[in-house]
Amino acid sequence: MRRPPDSIDRPRTVGATVAAACLALGLLTGCSAPADSPTGPDRGTDVAPSGDVPAPEALSPATDMPSFDVSSVAGSLVDGFPADVVPVPPEAQVLASSAADVEGQSLRQVTLNLSSTASVQELLDFYAQTMAATGFSTVEGSSTGGLSGQVAFNRATPEGATETLFVGVLDTEDARLVTVSGQVAPPA
Repeated sequence: MRRPPDSIDRPRTVGATVAAACLALGLLTGCSAPADSPTGPDRGTDVAPSGDVPAPEALSPATDMPSFDVSSVAGSLVDGFPADVVPVPPEAQVLASSAADVEGQSLRQVTLNLSSTASVQELLDFYAQTMAATGFSTVEGSSTGGLSGQVAFNRATPEGATETLFVGVLDTEDARLVTVSGQVAPPA
């Protein structure tokens, strides 16, 4: 007599579920300290077996969360970013940005990282047009290296400083990753 297909698979499914639960339980009960911790019975210390787990405070001292430079931010434009000089293309997503004054100069170091579904050429054309409209000139003769496309720009400020911007585009399977970086005059 032949059994229905669901009864054939049920013992395997139940067995797999039980095995997974045992594995998870074994992993959880065997953990008493982080893997990189120098404590534990196999490391020659006086820590009790896993049944007598010390309080979390005893395992490691409290640590502060890392702090980040206020001149950079993920997911948006940082305060003081010169978006009038370094614009974000339509429909591009800001991944990160930074803007910090250059010590001893009237320039601000900026970086803008984007993701876009526009083509490499559309992105390069966007920056070529917007940079030309604000008085930047294209610097010819740069090689693309490992990038899908790149272009550099510069212009002189009224104070005699030279502003420079580099745009690099990396084409991935489903998006273009864009980095714009350089030094520009801070917004007025």
